[in-house]
Amino acid sequence: MKRPKRSGHPFRGLRRSWPCTLAGVLAISLLTTGCWNRRELNELAIASSMGFDVGEKGVTVSIQIIDPGEITNKSGGSTAGRAPVTLYDANEETVFQAIRSITTKSPRKIYLSHLRIVVISEKLARKGIRNIIDFLSRDHELRRDFYILIARGSARDVLNTMTTIEKIPANKMFNSVKVAEENWGPVLGTNLEDLIGRLVHAGISPLVPGIGILGSPKVGSKKSNVEQIDAPARLDLKGLAVFKKDKMLGWMNEQEGTGANFILNKIKSTVIGTSCPGGTGKLGSEIIRSQTEMKVRKEGDKPLIVIEIESEANVSDVECSIDLHKTKVIGELEQSINGKIRSLVEAALRASQTKFKSDVFGFGDTVRRKQPELWSKVQGQWPEMYPEIPYEIRVETRLRRTGTTSQSFIEEIKE
Repeated sequence: MKRPKRSGHPFRGLRRSWPCTLAGVLAISLLTTGCWNRRELNELAIASSMGFDVGEKGVTVSIQIIDPGEITNKSGGSTAGRAPVTLYDANEETVFQAIRSITTKSPRKIYLSHLRIVVISEKLARKGIRNIIDFLSRDHELRRDFYILIARGSARDVLNTMTTIEKIPANKMFNSVKVAEENWGPVLGTNLEDLIGRLVHAGISPLVPGIGILGSPKVGSKKSNVEQIDAPARLDLKGLAVFKKDKMLGWMNEQEGTGANFILNKIKSTVIGTSCPGGTGKLGSEIIRSQTEMKVRKEGDKPLIVIEIESEANVSDVECSIDLHKTKVIGELEQSINGKIRSLVEAALRASQTKFKSDVFGFGDTVRRKQPELWSKVQGQWPEMYPEIPYEIRVETRLRRTGTTSQSFIEEIKE
């Protein structure tokens, strides 16, 4: 019997395929290059907040840098009497030039990925913020979940204010916006995504929360500011900055801000003060849920905006003699709350249409989405039409809970 002939060298097939094998190995190695672009923490200056002011050359950028040695001190005190953050600034023609210029003052490269707050001065906001927003959206290191605030004065002064409870001022501002947005109607949190969306979409303009300093900025920058029970200088969230395109026009006050948040469906919880039936005193109610829907109805060649608000509330504060067991009393209170919410919404609409003539509530965007044919006709003249656009407000509130007692003990107090 003849043996079968061998096909040749036993490794001939391997020798033929080795170029492909080598190429595969190289491809895998390129995908698993490890930490080729790593940066050690002791080489970075971690920024917690940025501020932008008008400068002589163009823009002044202030950056608040965290001091790791002070933050990681377990005893809660200062290891060397230093502040938990350091502030660097530079004045250049562009934002990026100013940030790079700061490297001449900072011993480490500025790292922006942990930014919590961006503060823009009112003076700069009135000139226009498009260049700042372009930089913030273009930089690959930046996330988009930080809050943007407009300073009532200097942005640098805001970042230079020492704060209590939260050692890092940026954390204090971030948490204040978050907590106030969830519990107090006049405050609206605005991040980079929100702001860009309102800037680029037709028929809607930005609203940005304001921040100021209660007290002296000079005192607020000193360590003694946090060594007293009643700090001489405090950061205070106040007002909503109204924009038209990228330029700030002015401020909405507290009442207008609350109404604006009702219209924008941003109310999570807030307190509404009303008069008791018969005007015998005051009553406070906590809004626990609120839902707003905007509708469009065509009237002639113009749109009519219908704002429908449904809310639920609890009685939280009674300063008059009423019996909350009575259905009639509950109905009167619900109507009183409806009237208060309606007046807040009307105040916000008057400010938007009369004082600022800026569509911050997105009436135009609502028309575009729900009546596209009508929008195609009015889009060209919408900025001129907006101040005259008619609207209807419908509010319905239901009281859910009246507390642990239906009658206040106040009426039982004897003279």
